[in-house]
Amino acid sequence: MEPEPKRPKLSEEDDGSSAVTSTCSEATSTEATGCVVARADSASDAQPAASEAAPAAAAAGGSGAAEKEADGGGDGEEKGEKVRRRKVALLLAYSGAHYMGMQRNAPYTTIESKLFTALCKSGCIDQEDVEDSGRMRFQRASRTDKGVSAVHQVVSFKCRMHENAIEKINEHLPDDIRTFALRRTTAGFNCYTQSTGRAYEYVMPTFALAPSLSKSVRAYRVDAERIELVNRLLHKYVGTRNFHNFTSGKQASDPSCKRVMRAFAVKGEQFVDDNMEFVILRVVGQSFMLHQIRKMIGLVLAVMKGSCAETCIEQSWKDERMDIPKAPGLGLLLDEVYFKGYDSRYGRDGIHEPLVWDEYQTEIEVFKRQHIVQTIIEEEKKTNGMMKWLHTLPLHEYNKFSGHKVGAREDATAAAAAARTAADVAAAETGDEVKPAVASAESSVKSSTESSVKSSTEDAAPTVTQSDTPTEVKVASS
Repeated sequence: MEPEPKRPKLSEEDDGSSAVTSTCSEATSTEATGCVVARADSASDAQPAASEAAPAAAAAGGSGAAEKEADGGGDGEEKGEKVRRRKVALLLAYSGAHYMGMQRNAPYTTIESKLFTALCKSGCIDQEDVEDSGRMRFQRASRTDKGVSAVHQVVSFKCRMHENAIEKINEHLPDDIRTFALRRTTAGFNCYTQSTGRAYEYVMPTFALAPSLSKSVRAYRVDAERIELVNRLLHKYVGTRNFHNFTSGKQASDPSCKRVMRAFAVKGEQFVDDNMEFVILRVVGQSFMLHQIRKMIGLVLAVMKGSCAETCIEQSWKDERMDIPKAPGLGLLLDEVYFKGYDSRYGRDGIHEPLVWDEYQTEIEVFKRQHIVQTIIEEEKKTNGMMKWLHTLPLHEYNKFSGHKVGAREDATAAAAAARTAADVAAAETGDEVKPAVASAESSVKSSTESSVKSSTEDAAPTVTQSDTPTEVKVASS
């Protein structure tokens, strides 16, 4: 298996952690006092390690570098410890609605801050590991951002594999974070660098697909024509593209901006909850940059709403900088992480198991429905986040790179923003007509935007090499 190329330092909600260690310590006094430190008095843990290490030592005369990689022990035995620590992969799911992202970020509450405390209290790791995650070689497959959830998140680290470890860990976790399986891996396993792909889903109200802001009401029901349109727009992303406009702090010349998208489409059928219809988008890619998925969706929704022309999608892959809106983070969730290379090499070697989780799928789907999807729906109804965000779309200068004069457009945008009062938003949510001044201002913004985009892009067809031409990939509905 060829080594995977070096990852960028910043990656999506998801893939954003290239640093092995975390500099933020979030061990409060309450957490610290609850930690359990398991030592040599745990004979049940020490005995299996000794029984497995003896044959390897006899065969290799005590050196055994290859045996270290095979049995997952390696440098897992810390000096001064009589209980060997093994490299493992932990499968977990969580609702990110009430957390400041996955990665520890003191003094905020994050998924990792809760997870580390539970691992410590269950006896899997020490307090020193909580304070310095590099000590246990901790890594996450995907660094989800604020508000983003995960269904099949995987983290790798060195720990003591106690009996009933999952039950003990879950005892110390809140209801919106749950672990499902702990699998032993090779000593060199890194869930971030050895992932071969990730799949994300985005849950949102279907009124986001309505043809105009005036029709973006809770009672809206999307039709087959609009679904066909959004699928066609999403498919434009499939293939190898330069996504420098879909993240921050990167230039078009940066090689790390070229990412491979394998599929992007509507998943399954729409569903209704309390008279509001929802739809799920699913994207599968090799890796993602910071904010990339949310901006990909944001640009498509802007096209659907008429805030920019369809040609803006192709233009976004060119060198010029564009202003692309970022969709709300609430509806985004990490659905799957793939380890095909690792599984084919080590998954059935007699020592390790493949990193697939079919036997836990029923339990995971229940958690996803009750704690993730339902939370997204309830938060959307309570905050009107998508509705409010849609009304910011005319404020973006999608094709700023073209050098066109935007004075008239800015005036129209200001008029739209001024006319769109809280009362207008409430009227739109209940299905009432918006005020004529608002509709007129938004129409002016749309006309100005489409005119300027057309003048700057009508002769600029996107350049796609034969190797970059995407192959149709159908996204499963299950």
